[in-house]
Amino acid sequence: MKTFGILFGVVLFMLASCTKNSQVKVTYETTDAISDYTLNYLDKGNMMETTVTPQSSQDKWTLSFTGEEGDIVYVSGKYSDPNSGLKIMIKVDGKIYKQASNEGDTLSYLTVSGVVPYR
Repeated sequence: MKTFGILFGVVLFMLASCTKNSQVKVTYETTDAISDYTLNYLDKGNMMETTVTPQSSQDKWTLSFTGEEGDIVYVSGKYSDPNSGLKIMIKVDGKIYKQASNEGDTLSYLTVSGVVPYR
């Protein structure tokens, strides 16, 4: 009986140590714009909107949060200056997951979206 208790304890310990962490760091990042642009993005299940006013094309707008594998990620941006451009990236744990860019397209929204991948 004592052996069964020890074996049961070892099995429980092994199962607990095999549990993996499904949390990831998600970062939305935009750059390459030289004039105001509007962003719509999903933040913890809520659709948010902000206007960004960059000083140069090297200025970055970022938003980071802790997400879970399988979460939906979404960023969409639009600008009105035909001399401008926009690059949008979604990073998962510091690695680029998805990205898109355009230049001079004032008619279309630039959208990057997906589902946080499972490891």
